[in-house]
Amino acid sequence: MKMATICAGLLALACMWPVRATEVREQTYSVGADVDAQGRVVATQFEDGVPASVTKLLAAAVQQWHFVPAKVDGQAVPAHTFISAKLHATPNAQGNYNLRISYVGNGPRLDRQSVKPFYPMDAIRARQSAFALLDVTVQPDGSLTDAKASSQFENWPLLPSFKQSVLALAEQWRAVPEQVNGHAVATHMRVPISFMLDPPTFTHQQLKMLRAYARKEQAANEAPGIPLPSEQEVALDSPLQPQSVAAIVGAP
Repeated sequence: MKMATICAGLLALACMWPVRATEVREQTYSVGADVDAQGRVVATQFEDGVPASVTKLLAAAVQQWHFVPAKVDGQAVPAHTFISAKLHATPNAQGNYNLRISYVGNGPRLDRQSVKPFYPMDAIRARQSAFALLDVTVQPDGSLTDAKASSQFENWPLLPSFKQSVLALAEQWRAVPEQVNGHAVATHMRVPISFMLDPPTFTHQQLKMLRAYARKEQAANEAPGIPLPSEQEVALDSPLQPQSVAAIVGAP
């Protein structure tokens, strides 16, 4: 019954887009998820503004996924996390879309939209780009502590001004923490942050590093252009680890 619901939702969502589909479309959504002591998703919550057709579709898909249960003193207990789920739509020969929902990750929900990274003026003048990592601890009260800034690439050092900009975000951003047995818990996170001008400027050596990274991660872009690292944050020690999170596929 759940699979039938998902397929019906996929068809309904496809009808929202133009009859003649020509572009690959994808979007990642944050889904609040209540997970019981058996690791099953038993309830979902969505941010305001997500269309009802999308929430029904994502809820049906997420409830197919299972997690290793959180534990307290060796006993499995219910928990709450935020699941990142990607909705990917690919044009087909019939002029609409084949749809796929895939698990991206889970952890606290980080509010990255309220404050944007500041692009340092010295980097703009030097036409410098950067791909930084912000390592933080999301505390039970939602604050970010233990902030450290580094480059995603060993041979692509960050200018000091980029580091300052990244660390400033940790002082301003907030997060909604995960919960275990009804209590908020601390989670360590790694947050990628990109600094790119328009149009982006890369040296030959930097382009080689980007392409090598894409090959290593098996994440080379299907679209033409420069393969850029993902900006998806990662929870390094979430109390809920994925167990069965196969992608949900439908072809309307």
